Amino acid sequence: MKVNYQERIEATTTELKIIMAGQQTVTNRQKVQALYLLKSGLSQSITDVAELLGVHKMTVQRWLKQYNDGGLSSLLKRSRSTGRPRVIPSEVIAGISVKISEESCEFKSYKEIAAWVEDNYQVSIKYQTLHKQVRYRMKAKLKVPRRLSSKKDPAAAIEFKKN
Repeated sequence: MKVNYQERIEATTTELKIIMAGQQTVTNRQKVQALYLLKSGLSQSITDVAELLGVHKMTVQRWLKQYNDGGLSSLLKRSRSTGRPRVIPSEVIAGISVKISEESCEFKSYKEIAAWVEDNYQVSIKYQTLHKQVRYRMKAKLKVPRRLSSKKDPAAAIEFKKN
């Protein structure tokens, strides 16, 4: 059974051209272009459209099903992947960033930060998770002076700095 897509697609070819020009993403542009190709008669089958757009024919069929079910707005709606939620709540992250940015920041290690979070927010955070959040996402470094050697002569260090 041959499906007449020209009758199924409600928008005109000029409307589809305007909509296609206004799309921000390549995928949405391809979706509208698939409708345009079928409506204008430049392609007679889904297989031809898929070859022209460089996608699989099942992808084009999925797009047409979305269009038939909900129209053009449903087809162009961008769904966002939810993903896994962060382990550290946002108010804890805000509290850590405020505490680290203070002049009198007393944190010398990430374990001290974890203890502070445990005391103030009653949230237990693994060391590795906290380190990744503070060091790489917040781009903060704990300013801890390095240990001095017991063999080092303080007078020699002062003399070295003078020269």
